[in-house]
Amino acid sequence: MMNAFPVFVDYLTIRQVHDSGNLPIINGGRVVRVDSDGEIEYVIDTRQGLEGSFDSRVEIRCDGHTVEFSGNISRYGRPDNLFGFTFSETISRINKLLESFKLPPFTKGKLYRFADSGWTWTGARVSRIDITCNYVTGSMQDSEALLRSMAGHHIGRQKGSLSVNGATVEYGRGSKYVYGKLYCKTTELKKHRSRKSGSHVSDDVVQFCQSLGVIREEFTLKSRFLLQNGLAYLGAITDSELIGVYMNRTQLQRLEKVEYENFNDLPPRLRATYVSWKYGYPIELKKTQFYNHRKELLKYGIDISIPNNVQTLPVRVKTVELAALTAPDWYIQKYA
Repeated sequence: MMNAFPVFVDYLTIRQVHDSGNLPIINGGRVVRVDSDGEIEYVIDTRQGLEGSFDSRVEIRCDGHTVEFSGNISRYGRPDNLFGFTFSETISRINKLLESFKLPPFTKGKLYRFADSGWTWTGARVSRIDITCNYVTGSMQDSEALLRSMAGHHIGRQKGSLSVNGATVEYGRGSKYVYGKLYCKTTELKKHRSRKSGSHVSDDVVQFCQSLGVIREEFTLKSRFLLQNGLAYLGAITDSELIGVYMNRTQLQRLEKVEYENFNDLPPRLRATYVSWKYGYPIELKKTQFYNHRKELLKYGIDISIPNNVQTLPVRVKTVELAALTAPDWYIQKYA
């Protein structure tokens, strides 16, 4: 079953302590630290990587008491994860995987009230959740233009940063709170297909994304964010809570219309440089590349060696119509 509202979970890190112990030991090896006197300071079980079909992979670990899962279960055993699953469905799929290793499922536990810390759950604890939603822009040209436009927007204090290829806008890279990004799904799929891990993505899926100009908005909710917002325990997390988090942070749901400049007159290799200059971002080019780009952009009346107060390209305004994308029937029947 897919989301009624198309926000789904991409990546999840979750663990749970079982006081009774006596669970199967599952790890990818152990790291032992020994001090100068030869005493063992600590032993860490590394995660065991599980290889699924279609070159997919997740990781689990159990030291006999604590069970941990980390990875993208919506990609595991599937050729792609263009459309994923709700949080509740994600937990169900993870628990089925744990069952195959004779490990107990992740549970909500019980809700207790403590005088010093308020209400808290006793069950599984979550330290990372990636939530995402796909959108239709109408064409590849519109998706690229939308990303260029969104590079000038802020999410809170985080200003968008456009990648060199113009296919990704990032917000808060390196943040220990929330990291967000918008990216062209077609570009990502084509990049993956050049590697073994993405070679199974079908032509149908790539063509579907390309013809509709599909972009994805994604937020990585990190442990600090989850703790401060009461979402650190499985018992406190619901699909409606995560949709609420997404709706509070999304830029795209707030836009009725997106106007953008048509840059088709510029060669593709110059577009990211122009956008960086236009919005005041650092132009991260080697010295020789910088002067080559400057020379070429001067033909369009743009001098990137001078702050943005010179004549720019004539603006041709177009409106991009956005729509949140749900999985079509053919995708559900064939891949879900």
